Amino acid sequence: MLRKKISFLYLFISALLGSAITFVAFKAEQPKQIAAADSSAQGATAPCNYNLTHLNGYKYIQPLISAEPDCESEKYASLKGGISSFIDNEQKTGLLTSASVYVQDFTRGEWMAISPDEKYDPGSLLKVGVLITFLRMAEANPNLLNTELVYHGDRSFTFPIEHFRSDTVVEGRKYKVKELLRYMITYSDNRATWFLEKNMSADIFKKVFTDLGIKEPKFTDQHYLLTVREYSTIMKALYYAGYLNIQASEYATALLTESVFKEGLVKELPPSIKVAHKFGESGDQNNHQLHESGIIYIGNNPYLITVMTQGTDWDELSKVMSHISRMVYDHMSSNPS
Repeated sequence: MLRKKISFLYLFISALLGSAITFVAFKAEQPKQIAAADSSAQGATAPCNYNLTHLNGYKYIQPLISAEPDCESEKYASLKGGISSFIDNEQKTGLLTSASVYVQDFTRGEWMAISPDEKYDPGSLLKVGVLITFLRMAEANPNLLNTELVYHGDRSFTFPIEHFRSDTVVEGRKYKVKELLRYMITYSDNRATWFLEKNMSADIFKKVFTDLGIKEPKFTDQHYLLTVREYSTIMKALYYAGYLNIQASEYATALLTESVFKEGLVKELPPSIKVAHKFGESGDQNNHQLHESGIIYIGNNPYLITVMTQGTDWDELSKVMSHISRMVYDHMSSNPS
């Protein structure tokens, strides 16, 4: 009987010691596990929220202009690195001072940007704002686009110097408003633009920009500047039909596909590719700026690209834009969303 009691006592003490050792080991290991969990959490990629851009000013609705992730897509990392290296090499020649790029695919809304905070004089890119203004005015006056106007220039007005020139309106000739819009967009005609500006609502023009979250343009401001991301908002609003109605958005985008400017984004692309685009130039004899924004339609993966450049040689700037466009096209073609 005594032997049984001793055996039981031995087992009890052994179990107690084992529990104590296990408890001490657990307490010693717990801080390590917590530290490992904290380290894992810190190293994990934070979730990327979506940025929804709405049109304000309505009581019961909030029309959606665009939706995109807040952060850049990692799948464009190699493309961004390649374009950045190309820009760096071009800057070493002294012909390119700066370049900014914005790319977004319309399938998933993923994007990338290079020097997105650099500001440029948009020049003729603002003509798309004039186009949208007239389409807004036509919502209240359906006959507006077919209204005929006789073009009369102003000899006291000095038009900006154009390096890339094209067709223009003729003094004393009668044009429908939609014909003037075509001259402005297809040929980037400054005379048609000037005449349209004389006949448009300045308040609606300014509101187009503020509605899209872009600062209000002033006709007297010779230093109105935009970034690639800001201007891209205008093109996205057309593609998503989030600002104009569907018919007007289709009309505007179709008109942009008729641009005769072929020295930038479209130059190195296959001729069969449709592109809705607008270019703009500004600057003086010593400092040139050349920009272009376009929607590239490739299969089921259309995308937006906006390139803004500054340098000392017009033709070199156009080559920079065309090569960057080709790099993006090659990437998009081989890596569809």
